[in-house]
Amino acid sequence: MEDKCVRCGRIVPWAVLAGNLTLAIFQVYVGKVAGSKGLVADGIHSATDVVTTMMVIITMRLSSHTDNKKYPWGLGKAEFLGAVFAYILLFCIAMMIFIDAVAVILSGVIHPPHMAAFFAAAVAILANFILSSYGFCAGKKLNSPAMIANAQENRSDMLSSIAVLVGVFAANVGFPIVDALAAIFVGLMIAHSAVTLGLQSYKNLIDESLPGEREKLIEEEVLQYREVRGVNYVHARRVGQQAWIDMEIIIDPKRTVKEGHFIAREVRQALMRRFVQIKEVTISFTCKENLVVPVKK
Repeated sequence: MEDKCVRCGRIVPWAVLAGNLTLAIFQVYVGKVAGSKGLVADGIHSATDVVTTMMVIITMRLSSHTDNKKYPWGLGKAEFLGAVFAYILLFCIAMMIFIDAVAVILSGVIHPPHMAAFFAAAVAILANFILSSYGFCAGKKLNSPAMIANAQENRSDMLSSIAVLVGVFAANVGFPIVDALAAIFVGLMIAHSAVTLGLQSYKNLIDESLPGEREKLIEEEVLQYREVRGVNYVHARRVGQQAWIDMEIIIDPKRTVKEGHFIAREVRQALMRRFVQIKEVTISFTCKENLVVPVKK
């Protein structure tokens, strides 16, 4: 991994934090002054991103700790745990926005917001696009689930800001209820994002396997060795930004145990070189008689 990507990964969370905080204050202030429920809801959405970004910074610091006797697999799971808590918070905020907007509609007292909210929403769209682009770039380079999740939140903020933009415009051309409907849309969007991404983080927390295409790539790499007759299984799990692999290969039964160890070590080293996101590989080998011999590290 390039050093500049690592440096960028350290800077991006702080830049996103400052951007979201500034944007949240700006949106809520303009939304209150302009009387736009949709813009206020969008500002609250940005404020929740401040919390999730703080969670990213904290959990990435924890997950970067080296392995030790107490935590032999490291603290990579901290990223998933932080993401789960962040999405629970987002879901609660979404319900508050939804209930408040519905109450305004039911009250029957709705006034069109000032057009200042329209321009504020346009600024928010541009800002969220920039923040999400930087976040996705750094998150994918570092394979950070927390950073990618945070970038996805900024992308959903951009979509909700578009809804607010449309709502404010429609409210000013004779449909005042649309601004409150935009707030409801923002609340539902936040809730959907929180449930979808929260469940994915939870699955990673309880060791869901890697996607099938990634396991297939690992198996294909192993089968390039002619000494390997087949692969019995590939068990993989994510631990923060990296993955741990446990697999069993099939070798010729005529091979000695010593040769089997040598083949397994060669395969392990090849996988570590080929996939930089693999933290550790444990390989056992068997032959047609199903004699399983674990490989010593």
